Parts: sequence; C-alpha cells; structure tokens
Amino acid sequence: MKILYISPSVLPSRAANAVHVLHQCHGFMAAGHDVVLAAKRSARDAGEVVRTLERDFAIDASRLEFLSYYSALNRADNMRIALMAWRALRRGLQADLVLSRNLYASYILAVRMGRPIFFETHQIEHGWRSHLQKAIMTQPHVTTIVISKKLEEVLADAHGVGPSSTLVLPDAAPEGMEPVPAHDKPAARARLMPQIDLAPYRTVCGYFGHLYPGRGIEIIEAMAEKRPDAAFLVFGGNDRDIAERRAANTLANLVFAGHVSHGAAVRIMAACDVLLMPYQRAVSIGVKKHDTARWMSPMKMFEYMGSGSPIISSSLPVLEEVLEDGRNALLAEPDAPASWLAALQRLESDETFARAIGENAHSDYRAKYTWKARAQAVCGAV
Repeated sequence: MKILYISPSVLPSRAANAVHVLHQCHGFMAAGHDVVLAAKRSARDAGEVVRTLERDFAIDASRLEFLSYYSALNRADNMRIALMAWRALRRGLQADLVLSRNLYASYILAVRMGRPIFFETHQIEHGWRSHLQKAIMTQPHVTTIVISKKLEEVLADAHGVGPSSTLVLPDAAPEGMEPVPAHDKPAARARLMPQIDLAPYRTVCGYFGHLYPGRGIEIIEAMAEKRPDAAFLVFGGNDRDIAERRAANTLANLVFAGHVSHGAAVRIMAACDVLLMPYQRAVSIGVKKHDTARWMSPMKMFEYMGSGSPIISSSLPVLEEVLEDGRNALLAEPDAPASWLAALQRLESDETFARAIGENAHSDYRAKYTWKARAQAVCGAV
C-alpha cells in the first residue's frame, strides 16, 4: 500500500513524538509499504534531513517520500503541516491509507471532508482542542489508534462517548534488537562507553529517557546513595536538565551521561545488567497540563524488553498491561526506594531468575512489540 503519514512533528528532533513517527514509518516500510511523510523539517536542506534520518534512525529513504517545509519560526506548525497534506491530496496524491497524528489534519480530512482515516492520539486534549478530538474520533469512518486500554477508557470518560472504532496498539521497538550474554556485558560496556570506568562496580544499572518531573530520577539517586558498589548510568535529558543534575550530583557511582544517538542507546541498554523504569504516579512530558501516568505506553519500555536485560519498573496499572511481575519484569512501588533496592538485590542474588526475566521480555518483544508488527496491525485493520 501507499501510506500518507501526517505527523505533528519537527523532524529530526529528540521529541518523543518525532521518534515515534520515524520508527513507525520504518515499520511500514519494513512491512513492504511505501510511505509519504508530511512533517516540518528542522533544516533548510531537505536532503540533509533525509540523510540524518537514515543515519540516526535507520530509515530507508528509498521507500520514503518526504513532504515537508522549513521555517525558522515556530508558529502554527501543526496547521501548516495539515494544510500541506490537504493540498497534496487535493492535487492528486494517491494514498491507500491515511494515518494522522496531527489533530488539525485529522479534523480537516475526517470531519470536514468525510475521508476515512486512521487517527492516532496519545493523550487527552484540553480546551477547544478537546472538541476537535471528540469530533474526529466519533466519525463512523475513523479508526482511532490508542496506545493503551486505559487511554481508550479515559477518552470515553473525557468526551462522554467512546471512539467509533478503536485499535489499541502499544508503542514498540525497532526490529533486530538482540541481547548481550551476561559474560560479554563488561566487554561491551568498555567498547561502548570507554570514557566511564565501570570496572569497580558489581552491577551496572541503566536509565534512558527524559529528566522531567515524574520520571523517577530521585529514586535512582536514592538507590545510588545506598548502593555505592553499583553504578547507575542516566542517559537522556535536555541540555539544561543535564547540567542541573550534574551540578547537584555528589555521587561517584551516579553518572548523568547525557544524550546519545538512538542506535547507541539501544546497544548500551543491552550492555547493562539491569534497566530501570521508575515512573511516578504523575508523569510530565514537558508540556503543561499533560500528565500521562494513567495511560502512557513508553517506547523505552519496549526497547528495554528488546535488549534482553532484566527490567525493574514501577508498578503502575497501565504498565502492567504489558509487564508481568516476576515473568518479564520486576515491579516496585513507584515512590519507595527500599522496594527498588530489594528488587535489585533479588536480581543480583539469582542469576538464573534474572536471565529468565530478560529472556521472557525479549520473547514478548519479538512476538508482539516491534514497529513492523505494529504496522501490520494497522494495515490489517483497513
């Protein structure tokens, strides 16, 4: 099929929505489809943007048609992307499937033009945007894609009516992720992170993601203070947050390593002994009034699963749609450092159990949680 994917994103960027869009496009192409991607680009030269996508996200540009514009101003970008996609369709762009994460494009195409589309939403909209969201998802020719069962419920409660048709598809991870055997992890870490001396530490724990409120960095700091024999590596964050955390950090075994490319991140995940996902009961995505703790589906959860390294995660109900305590992860109380330390101790004291946790998570990833599998689920619903 030929798929028109209308994004809300500036590409390329570190924003989660941009990463999601790019990986999903790659999933469609891996499943054999051609993709037209409508987005704003972050550089004047469209060719340079495409080369960056190829380098950093393994996007096969030969199967991707990039419909884009550049502007140094950040004004009405979503509307401009929407109008660009609408004009392309009016001028004869043929698409067998239209998938939109762009609220305005979804409203124009589905409500004003009556066109069948797949509308993907990862949140509850507020104010007048809420009315647009409700109008879109209640159209009989719209299939609404949500990232969790809980989000489907919350949408229905917020709007007083559920979507006309719903596809519950959690986020995913790139295909081809492979675990690193435990005995090979020290060598892999030395190769991937030669600037960090990890030899003195019994266990290496990794965290990947933003440093926004609700991401549980305080839990990691508390663990590092209690366990000086373990290293805690924190990857990600914007420049300001990284600088603030580094300035305040007094622990030698806690390293705020900053941003690394996506390709490097997934390799480092597999080289860690344990991966931490300490989401709190309220989780910020860096946008005012957006708390996603009730309905989120973090991409890093599936990348953690793909790595094969054992996971310790917060025991939030929405995460338990995917994670099963004692089978493919260990779950800890979100705001109780003692619970996290006990989970870490359990993994350290039983290597067979820790290996089984990681293997089960990897098996689940391969069977259900790749971007290609997600793309096939979308196309199968057409």
